[in-house]
Amino acid sequence: MIYDNLTKNLNNIVEIRNMVNYHFVNGPWAEVLGNKEGKYNVKFINKRNGNVLFTTELSNNTWAKCNIEYFIDWRIEIWEGDVLFFEHDYNADNKRVYIALSSKALGDTLAWFPYFDEFQKVHTCELIVSTFHNEMLQSQYPNMKFVKPGESVSGLYAMYTVGLFYNADGSVDNRKNPNDFKSQTMQKMGSDILGLDYVEIKPKLPPSDIVKDDKLITIAIHGTAQSKYWNNPNGWQEVVDWLNGKGYTVKLLSQENDDYMGNTHPTGIIKHPTGSLEKVMDEMRKSKAFIGIGSGLSWLSWALGTKTVLISGFSYDWAEMHDCVRITSPKDKCGGCFNRLRLDAGDWNWCPDHKGTNKQFECTKSITSQMVINQLEKFL
Repeated sequence: MIYDNLTKNLNNIVEIRNMVNYHFVNGPWAEVLGNKEGKYNVKFINKRNGNVLFTTELSNNTWAKCNIEYFIDWRIEIWEGDVLFFEHDYNADNKRVYIALSSKALGDTLAWFPYFDEFQKVHTCELIVSTFHNEMLQSQYPNMKFVKPGESVSGLYAMYTVGLFYNADGSVDNRKNPNDFKSQTMQKMGSDILGLDYVEIKPKLPPSDIVKDDKLITIAIHGTAQSKYWNNPNGWQEVVDWLNGKGYTVKLLSQENDDYMGNTHPTGIIKHPTGSLEKVMDEMRKSKAFIGIGSGLSWLSWALGTKTVLISGFSYDWAEMHDCVRITSPKDKCGGCFNRLRLDAGDWNWCPDHKGTNKQFECTKSITSQMVINQLEKFL
């Protein structure tokens, strides 16, 4: 955006002064352009509380940027001595805004994308978005322009990136995340970055005329780290046996093969053939309930409105979606490491408190099949 500071003298001769270029792409940015020598003080202000979050001195043909990249209701002021040379209050109405989702994970996408829609409703902007799952979403959000991750987008007024951002030492990068995302529900980190009030919102997914099968239960046992698994060696088998005994068909939706990373499939199940995500969604829609762990398929079941039973110990019981039946570790057992420490994605057997001991993965080893069955009995 270019702002021309023009004045007219009494003889109607236009005096061209320096111009200001500004935008809010990954933080507020302002540049003074022109040949008129001058010294300026630029201030980036949080308009909601009046706090000056960054200020510096500029001369002509130089620029300044505040390194805070999440949404703030900004005001930019540029002073020339005691004269206000330029001012601009953030206003994205009818302007081009780009929101990118940095994570490739299905669960992250489903958790955070609803706030892209909320941002557009609040700011009435022309919204460009990118995710690694565009094909699942774009038919339900015709008001947005979808682009591939990394695709160049020009003419932007503002840009935001939604994701989990860490510093090299493992601490949360507070330039990109306004709060410690490990200490709050997964969805809230998306609303925080975009400056929105948090309320649990499900994404809009393509509709279907699939008919419910009241005798079908779907499950997904696999995840992206062993700490996410239900590590009770008899847990899945005992739950499947109980369901079969009640006349339910149990269908396994995970695409991983039996014995993947040492995790065996229970017997008495039907293995859903490897295929498109749309077919997995159809099975979820059809089933009376879905039972899973802290993985993308649990988020998908929740998004589709299927009764979702979530078994997890590596996160605290408030960390994922709230509209689910949550089964977590007993209070006297270790748990919640994901909400206390940074997951080491390169260590499949990451267990920061007890790795290599007989207490490794005790969080989910201590979740019994009866704990799960007790919850299933309430609605089956």
